[in-house]
Amino acid sequence: MTNIIRPNFGGRDREAEPADALEAYEPLHVYGTAAGYLVALLEDASGHEGRCLKVVIGAVGGNVFEAVAVMPATDEGRIDADMAAMAVLRALEVVEQGSGPTTA
Repeated sequence: MTNIIRPNFGGRDREAEPADALEAYEPLHVYGTAAGYLVALLEDASGHEGRCLKVVIGAVGGNVFEAVAVMPATDEGRIDADMAAMAVLRALEVVEQGSGPTTA
């Protein structure tokens, strides 16, 4: 599942990114907000992998979002992206509540 959560999540060197790579995206879906973060789904065709779906997370009210999952732009990819996004959102809800996970 290395295509879902990068092992260096949040550890990318932002100084190495080109400053003129700013693009505006309209989310396909906003899953929700929790713990001060917004979780959304974008479609992106600008990367070397071609057209894909990206689950992104960023501060509510901010304009910097980090991709935490990249899936192919297919029906199956959308299902996987929805599941990954809901897992991220639920994890943020647990953090926001300030308690550990409960047993099922």
